[in-house]
Amino acid sequence: MQNNIFSKEVDALYRALPIALIATLFNAIIIALILKDQFSTNTLIVWILLNMAILLFRSFSYLRFGSWLQADSTIFAYRIYMSGIIASGIIWGSSVFYLLPDSSVHMMMLIIIVGGMVAGGVGSSSYRPESYIFYNLLVIGPYSLHFMLDTSNATSWMVGTALLLFSIMMILSSKKFHANFSEVILLQLKQQELVHHLEEEKYYTQHLNENLLQEIIEKEKFQKELINALEEARQAALAKDAFFATMSHELRTPLNAIIGFSQILTKRTDTPNEFKTYIEKILISGKHLLDLVNTILDFSKMKAGKMELNLTTFILSDMFRDVSIIAEPLASKHNIHLSFPKLGTETMNGDRKMIQQILINILSNAIKFSPDDSTITLTHKGNKEHLFSICDQGIGIAFEHLETIFDPFSQIEGSSQNAIKGTGLGLAIVKEMVQAHQGKIWATSTLGKGSCFYISIPMKQ
Repeated sequence: MQNNIFSKEVDALYRALPIALIATLFNAIIIALILKDQFSTNTLIVWILLNMAILLFRSFSYLRFGSWLQADSTIFAYRIYMSGIIASGIIWGSSVFYLLPDSSVHMMMLIIIVGGMVAGGVGSSSYRPESYIFYNLLVIGPYSLHFMLDTSNATSWMVGTALLLFSIMMILSSKKFHANFSEVILLQLKQQELVHHLEEEKYYTQHLNENLLQEIIEKEKFQKELINALEEARQAALAKDAFFATMSHELRTPLNAIIGFSQILTKRTDTPNEFKTYIEKILISGKHLLDLVNTILDFSKMKAGKMELNLTTFILSDMFRDVSIIAEPLASKHNIHLSFPKLGTETMNGDRKMIQQILINILSNAIKFSPDDSTITLTHKGNKEHLFSICDQGIGIAFEHLETIFDPFSQIEGSSQNAIKGTGLGLAIVKEMVQAHQGKIWATSTLGKGSCFYISIPMKQ
């Protein structure tokens, strides 16, 4: 920053130099004309030649300044300028010793011209404070000192003092001029720096916009690919659901035949006991396989949106009685106690068969994963919603699995029972049935202590 300021100050000194040189030449000629009758011609010619030599030297430095600047020789250019202004100051200051006339009128004219040159120098050489100070003191100093020491005239000391005060005033003015100029330079440099930063920001913004445009194009392309992939996945899911629905329907016919004939064979008296054992195993496996097929069929219908609600108003106590009739035989095999709510004539509007299936599915899971001699409690609360809860004392579900147990084909691991595993669609179907009633289902659990499932269904459908 300081180097930049110095370069601009030197540049300003040289830019103002032509006017200063012209003024110096003009003043030298004026003084020579004024004093032509006061001094010899030779003295005035020498005076003019000395000034011309300095003017030529300084003019040459002005013409060479551009090449010095290109060669990064600002310090050298500054030294040449200072040499010229010091030489000019010495010539003009020393004139008090050989150009001071006896005539008071001519003397005052000389002092006024010299003072005018010093005053004019404020605007041409104050770009560097030491430049003007040297020039000022070298010109005014000898004049002020001469008159202050002159005892031949009673008023000379007053002239010397006035010149000294004038010199001080001009130096203070030059400092103020330099301070203002420095502030302007700082503002220019900051402006240039700001413009440079703005150009960089402009380039960066353009580059960023180009990158953003490219990213947008790539994202749009990716989005189209994603939409196509989602559409393909949707079509594949529909095809899968249609396949499951078709296959499940087609499988039920032969399965019903296998179950039917197995039941007939077990009831016939002429069937050997050895065969009856095998046939009973076929019957059990066939029923289990039929349950799996029915589960897949129900889930496929739900996902395809083909399962409709059959809304009726039914008595809750009647539904709980039917649920207990279905669930208690399974629970009694493991000596598990089922606790149902005691209700009066409370009613509910919904698909009774579906609500009953929801409770049976959750109860079946609770029985499957509960230890012998434990208790499973089913409760109901009705206010603005029907809130069912089924809590067991089973093995519990890990916290990280609570969010996935309602996903299709998800299995609850860690059963201590040797139960036959199903499709993993039981809770997924329950969730679909609950959502069909605009309800919610969730679970809480503690490993080793049991689980609670909650079903919330709005009163008004």
